[in-house]
Amino acid sequence: LNLPLFDIRRFMVEIVLTVHLLIVLFCVVGFPVGLVWNLRLLRYLHAVILGFVSLFMVIGVSCPLTVLEEKLREGSYEGSFIATWVNRIIYLEWEGQALVDPVHVLVADLLFATLVFSSFYWYPVNREK
Repeated sequence: LNLPLFDIRRFMVEIVLTVHLLIVLFCVVGFPVGLVWNLRLLRYLHAVILGFVSLFMVIGVSCPLTVLEEKLREGSYEGSFIATWVNRIIYLEWEGQALVDPVHVLVADLLFATLVFSSFYWYPVNREK
């Protein structure tokens, strides 16, 4: 590809944002899907990813995808229409202002993680799938 460096950086930021959004969606949607189909691999993978997300939030470490995105954004990158909206969804922001208190996000995440981890007790994994 003979794209200028700026265009490659824009492309990389949008790829990272897309992957980030997919992980966020998997964390939210993976739980009910995992319960409905009770697929062992899906439920374990979901719990592990959610566990890492919760751990990062509790100890105050930035998500590696957020760090990568910020590193790629260095410079004058303004972002595309899609990137702007994906960014607002992932970070719950509007016009640079947080829509939700970060403490509330942490509490909601920990309550959701508790629900997910407890589901292995009250709805055991199907050993056959």
